[in-house]
Amino acid sequence: MSPSNIGEDASSSKHNDDGDYDPAEQIIKVKKLLDMKRRMLEQRQKSDREILLEHLTDRGEEVLEAAEQQYPKEMRFIVPKFASLIKSGEVKGMITGADLLAILRSVGLNVRLDSRIVIEKDGRFIPLAERLKRSNDDSK
Repeated sequence: MSPSNIGEDASSSKHNDDGDYDPAEQIIKVKKLLDMKRRMLEQRQKSDREILLEHLTDRGEEVLEAAEQQYPKEMRFIVPKFASLIKSGEVKGMITGADLLAILRSVGLNVRLDSRIVIEKDGRFIPLAERLKRSNDDSK
């Protein structure tokens, strides 16, 4: 290959056989590159946390967030383990918040959740403390 042929190979994609520049060919190449980038982004690997979140139901996300806040070091180890069990198929279906809480407590993480008891009255939800306070005020 002579030195004059080397440059010819590199520039051949911009010109057709007649030596003219072909903008349609360039547009097709750009579209293909953009399509490849889009597909690569769609196939991006999900994080372990994202995998676990997809399998949590009810108050599962709330339990996970509380556990991560209260036990950050331990949860950095536990979340990937959950994700690997889900990926391998050992854990199937959805994990409820109660199930997640029970599992975390069984491994020694006493996750505390904010909880309150509410009572439905006339289509509204009233906290139990407020209801008890009202009944005490009424009895006086």
